[in-house]
Amino acid sequence: MTRQQGAKYEQQARLFLEHQGLRFIAQNQAFACGELDLIMQEGSTIVFVEVRQRKNATFGSAVESIGYGKQRKWLDAANCWLAKRQQSLDTADCRFDVVAFEGNAPPLWIKNFLG
Repeated sequence: MTRQQGAKYEQQARLFLEHQGLRFIAQNQAFACGELDLIMQEGSTIVFVEVRQRKNATFGSAVESIGYGKQRKWLDAANCWLAKRQQSLDTADCRFDVVAFEGNAPPLWIKNFLG
């Protein structure tokens, strides 16, 4: 997926989550250890969101594409982002969600993907 396509789906995910009542904090936060697609807030909880898209499931679903390596980078990037705010995964109220787009289906929102 090109950067432009990725940005399109991240924007769709952001609007979808805002419609669900979450508040936008940041997008495309890059660190040496990984990248965070979206950072949202639900109540007092910081929500780190991975956005995935697949035209079809020929090579696996969008959700199935989030392997161990990606999960590790996601956790590391979240820890870097939190560290800049004098917090950590151990001290912050946070969770890891996925918004997946499959073909023309509505977005699939999975809360606590890494929970």
